[in-house]
Amino acid sequence: MMKPEFWAILTAICWGGGSLLEKRGVHLGHLTPVMGTAIRTVFSLVLLSMLSVPYWSEIKAAGPRPILMIAVGGGIVAGGLGLICLYSGIKTGNIAVVTAIAFCFVPVVTALGGLAFLREKVTLLQAAGIALCIVGAAMVSCFKAH
Repeated sequence: MMKPEFWAILTAICWGGGSLLEKRGVHLGHLTPVMGTAIRTVFSLVLLSMLSVPYWSEIKAAGPRPILMIAVGGGIVAGGLGLICLYSGIKTGNIAVVTAIAFCFVPVVTALGGLAFLREKVTLLQAAGIALCIVGAAMVSCFKAH
C-alpha cells in the first residue's frame, strides 16, 4: 500500500499539470470560469463513472448523511464554487501566484477546520509548517514578476 505522502505528491503533479492545460484552454477558447469548470466536471464525471462501477454498492451501505456531506463539501463547495474561483484567478492572473496562494492556504483552512470541527490535533511542527505555507503564499504574492 502506498503512503499518504506519495498520493499527495501525485495529487500535486496532477493538479499542477492539469492547471497548466486548463489555463491555456480557458484562454484559447475565450471561456468563462463557469464554462471551464463545467467542461472539467463533465470529463471528470465520465472518468469517475467508469472507475467507480465496482464500488457503487458502497452508496447504499453508506446511507444518506455521508453522501450529502460529500455532495455539499466536495461537489458544491470544493468542486463547484472552489473551482470557479480558481478558474477566475488563473484566467487572468499568473498561474504560479494564483495556485500558490490557493494551495498554500488549503492546509491552513483544513488544519483549523480539523482542529475546530473534527477534534484533530495539530503538533507544534505541523503548526510551523502551516505558518510557512502562509509565509510562502505571501512571498509568491508580494514578490511576483511584473
